[in-house]
Amino acid sequence: MIRATRRGALAGALALPAVASLARSPKRKPSGTVLLHDPSLEAARRFAASANARGDKAVAIEGDRVRFARAVFERAPALVVGISRSADAVLIEDVGREAGYVPVAVPATLADMLAGTQRRDSGEALSWVLAPRA
Repeated sequence: MIRATRRGALAGALALPAVASLARSPKRKPSGTVLLHDPSLEAARRFAASANARGDKAVAIEGDRVRFARAVFERAPALVVGISRSADAVLIEDVGREAGYVPVAVPATLADMLAGTQRRDSGEALSWVLAPRA
């Protein structure tokens, strides 16, 4: 029979998170930019077309938004830029915050492309940018 004391049980409980964190793979250095768009929005389709014309690939936001966002942030991009409805932006931002990302200002290199896509929009489209926490 194994005898456990309160002190032993508490020490084991406190050591468990530390041991679990050692099992995680080391964090990758963020690199690359991921462009996301909601294909149901005209402004987002213009954004994707503009990105494709520049030689970049814009990924359509599809399926379960949380699983989709987790897959995006597992790739450890240096920047995530998107145009979507506000509900999708909030969900993706929440998953991004869990992965260590925060909202940032739009980089000058993308500002013109984002501004050009939303001129004739009805107000449903929201552009946003997330980057790793410094």
